[in-house]
Amino acid sequence: MNEPEFPERSGTKSPQITWRGVISGALTIAVMFVYLILYAGMGAGSEGYVQSQFPMMAFIPFVLWLFLNTALGWISPRLALNQGELLTIFAMVWIVGAIPQWGWMEYWVALMAAPAYMATPENQWAELVWPFLPWHVFPDTTPRVVEDFWLGQVKGTPVPWDGWYAPISQWFGVSVAMVIFGLSLFVIFQRQWVEAEKLTFPLARMPLELTSGFDGPRRMPDLFRNGLFWAGFGLVFLPILYNVFTYFTPGLPLSEFWTKASALELPRPLPNLTIRVMAPVLALTYMCPLNILGSMVFFSLLASVKIGLMGQTGFKVGASGQEIGAGGILDMESFGAVVFIAVWSVWLARGHLRSVWRQARTGIGDADEVRHYRWALAGLLLSAVYVIGWGVSLGLSLPLSIVSFLLMTIVFFVTTKLVAATGFPYLTPSWGNAKGGVFVTELIGSGNLSQRDLVSFKIFTDRLFFGNIRLPVWPALPHLLRIFSLRRQPKKVVTMVLVAFSVGFLVAAWATIKMAYDVGASNHLLVIIGLYDQITNLQLNPRVADPGKWALWLFGFCESAGLAFLRGRFYWFPLHPIGLAYQSTAGTSIYWFSLFIVWLAKLVILRYGGITAYRKGKPFFFGLGIGYVSAVVFSGVVDVIFFPGEMHVVHDW
Repeated sequence: MNEPEFPERSGTKSPQITWRGVISGALTIAVMFVYLILYAGMGAGSEGYVQSQFPMMAFIPFVLWLFLNTALGWISPRLALNQGELLTIFAMVWIVGAIPQWGWMEYWVALMAAPAYMATPENQWAELVWPFLPWHVFPDTTPRVVEDFWLGQVKGTPVPWDGWYAPISQWFGVSVAMVIFGLSLFVIFQRQWVEAEKLTFPLARMPLELTSGFDGPRRMPDLFRNGLFWAGFGLVFLPILYNVFTYFTPGLPLSEFWTKASALELPRPLPNLTIRVMAPVLALTYMCPLNILGSMVFFSLLASVKIGLMGQTGFKVGASGQEIGAGGILDMESFGAVVFIAVWSVWLARGHLRSVWRQARTGIGDADEVRHYRWALAGLLLSAVYVIGWGVSLGLSLPLSIVSFLLMTIVFFVTTKLVAATGFPYLTPSWGNAKGGVFVTELIGSGNLSQRDLVSFKIFTDRLFFGNIRLPVWPALPHLLRIFSLRRQPKKVVTMVLVAFSVGFLVAAWATIKMAYDVGASNHLLVIIGLYDQITNLQLNPRVADPGKWALWLFGFCESAGLAFLRGRFYWFPLHPIGLAYQSTAGTSIYWFSLFIVWLAKLVILRYGGITAYRKGKPFFFGLGIGYVSAVVFSGVVDVIFFPGEMHVVHDW
């Protein structure tokens, strides 16, 4: 099977965005979000649909559309969508796939409604947090707004939307600015990543191959005519299908190879290792370069050794009263590596960035590129000013608002770039490094911030603002720029992104708030309001600038620099800084074994079969992923029809 064709500067025809595709994508987002939030709700395992940078929430509707469109192609070809329209739906759903539930929206809604209602003499929120909260971005504090939110309303009582309109509009506005900033940033870097660094974009290649054939006379994916695809599909689908049959006959043994994690016990002091084989991870990382796969596995296992040895010896770093243990040490080391990768990425692109600035300033060059770069630079500047100004409106000093925005941008930029390089959807920063907050609280020292700065900083860098370790929107953007030609349809690309985000954010906010008033948020959202306890802890136990932690951060920075130097100097050097930067995060800790399987399989295939065998093997791996998603969908349909109100867990971490 040939490699999928990306739209290139040479003029290769690219998939076209149409209004039918955009409308279909918007309707798909609305229907999926309403179902997931209002009907699946917080059913057991439902949060697993939003746990990655390419969440199952995006994968499921795309696979549903593949099969539905194949059927339409047979029954009524005129109604069937073409490749561009299917890819438009794919891109739009991915853009917002991490917004609902634990991806972002449940944190946002719960944390917005918590401070006015959950304050008690014991937690001291009223004394320590209330005086410094930017109340103008929070909902109304009257009982009918916040009390009914947590306890639920009497049936038939209308939702008090008037108490929510102002905060929704403000958070939506600044989030749109983050979307525009990300899109502008990746427009500027896209050519560098494609032509100079040659990132593989596995998460864009797979949908291209799965939709290839819909514009032909058969009106079906070419992959559906490949036996290896169906072999991979059946290998995953059939065992899970058997599990679905056990819903009707309880007591039968389950086939859990594809659905459950197990623990590999190691001798003490080493911690147990998680063994999890996730079919979509196998499918999506098959196109990841071998050295990156091996690096993620190596550093994940090395991190387990570090954790075990530090736990055994009681090794800690930090001044008295603010020491950090093994987890914090690895987070600090990793954040140094993340910052280096950001600096390294800009350094590698220095020539390209000079060219971008020269073209935008002088107007000399390709007319389309000049126009796009000018718009991108304008969007970058204006959106950055808006977000930084919004941070100041929260109560941040201007320097701290700039630093907070820069740290968040670094983490988001590096994570997005490396998702594009690896195809690993569970590549997430650690919670401490999610937006770079640990740099300020632990290295600069929370005790060096004013009380207002501290409260506003935590609001800006915690789970309230633009997601958490699951990044909304950004991971999808460089991939959709790879799929769709910005040169030929720039307005359509921007429109698609903004329509998708607007529909996703507003529908998710509406449905989540409505669910809270219908059933009472205290039934399932109390567990995620710890932000304000973190703030009071930092107020009562302020951190000071700590040389030991600075040394640890610099050590991670220099380690990563050393790895980059060795990779540049010796072509055979196998380790990549990405492994160090994400050494002890949830994704690599849980899925290291899946990554190892892909690394080993790809190593054997390339060594004994070469590039031809590698290409022939892709349909099999894609079949594994599509078989898994199809089984998850089938299980969900069975639950809706035969077990309403009950949810059998098929997909989770």
